[in-house]
Amino acid sequence: MSQRKPPGVSRETWVDRQVREAVERGAFDGLSASGKPLDEAVLGQSAGEWAVEWARREGADMTAALPPALALRREREELVESVPGRPTEEAVRAAVELFNERLDAAYRRPQEVPPVALPFVDLDRQLARWREAHPLGVEEPAAPAAEDAGRRVAERPWWARARPRRRRREAR
Repeated sequence: MSQRKPPGVSRETWVDRQVREAVERGAFDGLSASGKPLDEAVLGQSAGEWAVEWARREGADMTAALPPALALRREREELVESVPGRPTEEAVRAAVELFNERLDAAYRRPQEVPPVALPFVDLDRQLARWREAHPLGVEEPAAPAAEDAGRRVAERPWWARARPRRRRREAR
């Protein structure tokens, strides 16, 4: 229905006309259920039941349709399962910290039904699982650079740390 209903025409008449014109154009030709009666089981379903059945049949991802607490539960399970397959310890650390921040934010919001009742993901335990799956391990090259940067900031006098550095303008 790409057109608006004209004023003064009843909705039933307008819809019937749209369907008749579509039949005349052949828009319904070649449909798999053409001429067959509707399934009694489908007629007895509610809209929610039909949507769930459709999602199962089509293999659709219904995570977005879950209540926030159940979505977090599912995300937590997927995170814990995916830890051994992550490429580095830093990737594991980032994923766990991000999830824990989101879980903390969910606890701070007013509770919904069903309420959030999940433990935080233990970072040390997940890192140990990752190290078991990757016995050689991967050294983190960014860690020494971060320590050096922290040391350089601490070596500067307090007045240099208190305000940002201004760059000298070059003569133009």
